[in-house]
Amino acid sequence: MLTLALDTANDRVAVALLGDGRETVRVEAISRGHAERLFPLIDEVLTTAGVEIEGVGRIAVNVGPGSFTGIRIAVAAGRGLGLALGIPVVGIDALRLIAASLEEPAEGPILAAVDARRGEVYAALYDAKGDVLEAPFAADAASVLARLGARVAVIAGSGAAILTHQAATSGLRVPPVDAMTATDPLALARLGGLAEPATALPRPLYLRAPDAKPQPPVPGLLA
Repeated sequence: MLTLALDTANDRVAVALLGDGRETVRVEAISRGHAERLFPLIDEVLTTAGVEIEGVGRIAVNVGPGSFTGIRIAVAAGRGLGLALGIPVVGIDALRLIAASLEEPAEGPILAAVDARRGEVYAALYDAKGDVLEAPFAADAASVLARLGARVAVIAGSGAAILTHQAATSGLRVPPVDAMTATDPLALARLGGLAEPATALPRPLYLRAPDAKPQPPVPGLLA
């Protein structure tokens, strides 16, 4: 089965195709315009692999946490393609994807962490096989370490520097860090191919409310 993976959760657009002996990846660093670049990259991946879109059997999307706007782009595109093709669409959370993208196999629990801004990180703990030990949550670095620090064998993700700095300044054990610069699109495709469509739903994973606040109604105008 061919799995098409779509990732627009952060400052890049990543597309991968995996299965039937094919491994094709295209990644483009981009701060905005994800929606405009996603479908051209999909076309490029399919053309390079010599596959028609109708040959895809499943679509996997990164559902975050990450950029609120970026997450929705891949999710909407994946849902639309899945509906048009009549194939399953599955969602893989960004923290699980980090744990699956380690440069070296872990010898114990993996703390996947994403910089959530505002002094917080998104965090989750996985065993060396990728099974969930602690589900994703948002908290400040001190709270994350108090909750998970004693069990961690390695920290990975954009929030790793925040957590290790907090550990060092607090006199705590500083776990090893995987120097990961980005997650692996093929790992997203691989996880997507193994996911259960009934439970791995393609909907954004928001661990806290967005930064943007609704504007108060203006007197005299309809709400």
